[in-house]
Amino acid sequence: MKNFVIVFFLAIIIQAIESIEVQAASSLKFAEFSFVHESDILLENAVIDTSITVYGNCTSCKKAIEKATKSVKGVKSASWDKMKKILTIQYDLSETSLNTIEKAIIDIGYDTENMRAEDSVYDELHECCKYDRKPQ
Repeated sequence: MKNFVIVFFLAIIIQAIESIEVQAASSLKFAEFSFVHESDILLENAVIDTSITVYGNCTSCKKAIEKATKSVKGVKSASWDKMKKILTIQYDLSETSLNTIEKAIIDIGYDTENMRAEDSVYDELHECCKYDRKPQ
């Protein structure tokens, strides 16, 4: 029975680790764990602080990138540095993921370090917002 419990909790821990999308610079802040049942662990207030590269040029890009990011449920804050092309994000892992956030950004025409916007969406950007795209 003791071995079963150990294996069971190791399986839960491994599953939790595999489901967390975190870059090397990210940090996890766990406010609390509460047990719903002996076998179910509920993770509450898992807030991720991370930064990703998002390509753009100007103040209009900054406004659009931050607006798209903040429109994702669970995003607590977003700030894009137009000189460094770095978007700093704080989000609740129980409500969203980095993948979902990046999808919202590419949907408005801006490439991220991990995803590329559709050419047709990029082509709709204002001329001053058309950054030099990396080849596919």
